Amino acid sequence: MGFRTYTDIADFRIDESQYLKTGIEKLDKAILGLGLGQLVIITGTRAGGKTTLTGQLTCNFIDKGYSGLICSFEMANPRLKNWLTLQALGSENLRGYTTSTGKELFYPRTKEVKKAVDDWISSKLKVYDNAIFDAEKICSDISEEIKKNPKIKFVILDNLMKIELDGMRESKWEAQSQIVKKLQHYAQRKNICIILVAHPNKVKTLPRIEDVGGSGDIINTADTVLLVHRVTEDFKIRAGEYFGWKEGNPALEYSSIIEIAKDREFGDDDSMVGVYFDPKSKRFLNRRDEVIRYGWDVSPTQERLKFGSTTLTEVEDGEELPF
Repeated sequence: MGFRTYTDIADFRIDESQYLKTGIEKLDKAILGLGLGQLVIITGTRAGGKTTLTGQLTCNFIDKGYSGLICSFEMANPRLKNWLTLQALGSENLRGYTTSTGKELFYPRTKEVKKAVDDWISSKLKVYDNAIFDAEKICSDISEEIKKNPKIKFVILDNLMKIELDGMRESKWEAQSQIVKKLQHYAQRKNICIILVAHPNKVKTLPRIEDVGGSGDIINTADTVLLVHRVTEDFKIRAGEYFGWKEGNPALEYSSIIEIAKDREFGDDDSMVGVYFDPKSKRFLNRRDEVIRYGWDVSPTQERLKFGSTTLTEVEDGEELPF
């Protein structure tokens, strides 16, 4: 092929329709959303909010009319289904009950809203059989599914470290690097967004982008890298040491922080996006009082009764509790 003259190269213009909106307002403002034809890596410490973020992305993408696939090797599929259901329902459509140990748990307010959410998610999403961990088989099955449904626009894989690479001749790190490059090329070729969850290596300080994988190839290959931080007391100490944040810093008022650690398109690296976490619905919220209404919603009403120090949702006569 050789060289081409500058004027022979096609012009390029940012097309907003090629970005999947996350629903997290400041994140979408910074990077427009997650790009089609791109590989996005989500990382962060254990229990830091990665599953919350990928679940919410799934709900928001479905709400925008996009079809997708999710491969969860971190969480059993029944638990994944429950998690997505809670996120799709929202706190207004949930009913609470208390276990024998005093733990308050939540489930759908009525059978009707549960069915509405099941049908809504099923119309756009397929979930992989997570009893299979072989990398080549996973890639092959994803490819076959996209051939059958070219409307698929996003694929979520959670997580890289759970995918078996034993059949490959390369070392663990080299094999992971090859898989990531393969995914990125596939995203470009099919113009889809592939979201890969990757745990950082064990670190004693604040997790950084270079802590993902055993070589820089994984991060270098990705188009976007998001670091999810849960704002715990430990995080406040580490953020103080690394960023110089003092007590009273507005960022520390949030439940979680999504750090844009890499953004190839707009160069918006190191931006911090604060979100609030609703423990009932497992949603990230832009504002504490935000009410998210997805397309299935039936304008719920909800009544609450108080028993001692525990607040429960009223159970209608004849309705069985889930225990």
